[in-house]
Amino acid sequence: MSSKTYRSKKRKRVSTGRMEHGVHQLAKSIRKKFEELTPLSSKCCIYKVPRTLRNVNLSSYEPCLISIGPLNHGMERLQGMQEQKLRYLQNFLRRNGEKTLKDYLKVIKDCEQETRECYIESISLSSDEFVEMMLLDGCFIIEFFLNWYWDTLDEDDRIFGKPSLEHVIRRDLLLIENQLPFFVIERLYDLVFDYESYESSHALTDLTSEVLLGKKELPKKIKRHGEILHLVDFMRTYFLPKHLRNKSHASPHDACWEFPPGVGDLHDAGIKFVVYKSDSLLDIKFKGGVLYIPKLEVEDHTECILLNLMAFEQCHYHSDSYIVDYVLLMDVLITTLKDVNILLSNGIITNSLGSNDEVAHIFNTICRETNYEAHKFYYSGICRRLVAHSKEPWNRWKASLRHDYFNNPFTIISVVAAIFLLILTVVQTACSIVALKH
Repeated sequence: MSSKTYRSKKRKRVSTGRMEHGVHQLAKSIRKKFEELTPLSSKCCIYKVPRTLRNVNLSSYEPCLISIGPLNHGMERLQGMQEQKLRYLQNFLRRNGEKTLKDYLKVIKDCEQETRECYIESISLSSDEFVEMMLLDGCFIIEFFLNWYWDTLDEDDRIFGKPSLEHVIRRDLLLIENQLPFFVIERLYDLVFDYESYESSHALTDLTSEVLLGKKELPKKIKRHGEILHLVDFMRTYFLPKHLRNKSHASPHDACWEFPPGVGDLHDAGIKFVVYKSDSLLDIKFKGGVLYIPKLEVEDHTECILLNLMAFEQCHYHSDSYIVDYVLLMDVLITTLKDVNILLSNGIITNSLGSNDEVAHIFNTICRETNYEAHKFYYSGICRRLVAHSKEPWNRWKASLRHDYFNNPFTIISVVAAIFLLILTVVQTACSIVALKH
């Protein structure tokens, strides 16, 4: 063997050896990363908004004044409220002289791992940082609820004083990325109010109902629902319709339907729109040519709250969505200013935005990038009946007659008089023919 060939083979063996060593080290590094992965938990219920949804309406998912929980923790523009959190923690500690700060810290420390598992992302905060944050945020929420409910405040309070910021705070508490697990708030609340002599014997869920819903007692549907995950889940549970879908009967055949036309076209087809008195915003009914829709109050934070409820459903209840289906149906029904005006005139929508165009704009953009499952769409049956009614020529003829000729008393009188004259003319003609034959 020549020396040249020998050196060539030796270099090849050295190169191969280096490559195998490199692969071995890389494999070792990846296996170490496997070991460092935090286990996936079924407790996960607090999510980051998917980028596709966030890009449609960025401001609706970002807090205006306060960060709650780790996903927005440390945002520079929200640091102004950290002092207020400390003040509320001081007030909270005064509510039960038998408990110390250490007692509350221990409660949070005991459920730290369970709490971390509720978030979609691994939280990089140290144990002490995490526990302090959860205590401050949990106590802030309780104090905020108590101050809202009892209206017993320091006149210099920076939230309920002047300017009034409580409604902006409430809006921030309903952002999907601004959540604490509800069990954390409950454990703090139960610890401070563990004796009967205190003035507030109200359950935390009743306080939550008062602040978020304006109802002093917890609605029965939430009592039946069981565990509440967080404040956004609380709101979703309240909005659920009386009758939930039957999951066992869902089939691909259920996807065979189409969306109806807008309110204006349905109105032209003879469909009436009536306010449906229901505790649930989602209880829409169609019966006897009448579409019953619960009242929707459109105000400054309506779009934001609906978007966050929808985002939560798409992350957590993707195959069992109700808010998404409701908003999608309303988006279909409201496409023009005429559609908005009809719903306003019938009391189905109340507008606190000032401009009816803004209401139309909200529903024309709110469902961008939203996904839904056609064969599980909650309102598919209503859509089928609305489409069938709108396509029936007889219904459109009757509606046209009613809108064009019977929309005011003078027109009705004119039509009746014309018919009466026509009858008299026919009778007179018949009498004349009979007289000629005789």
